[in-house]
Amino acid sequence: MLLKALKVTALVALDVLFEDTENKKTEQDEFIDEHNDGTGNVNFFGDEYTEQEAKDAYDRGEFYY
Repeated sequence: MLLKALKVTALVALDVLFEDTENKKTEQDEFIDEHNDGTGNVNFFGDEYTEQEAKDAYDRGEFYY
């Protein structure tokens, strides 16, 4: 029983270590994609930002609901 528990723990640990994080989007990227107008600008409640401005504003915590 102990051996099975160790195997499961090892498999979970290996899965976490080798997880493909390259294709996952961050919360910031998901936010920008959600409010993107399709031309590289971000529209958040009527305010227009370039993508870089939106990333900087997101980092400063200016976007909240």
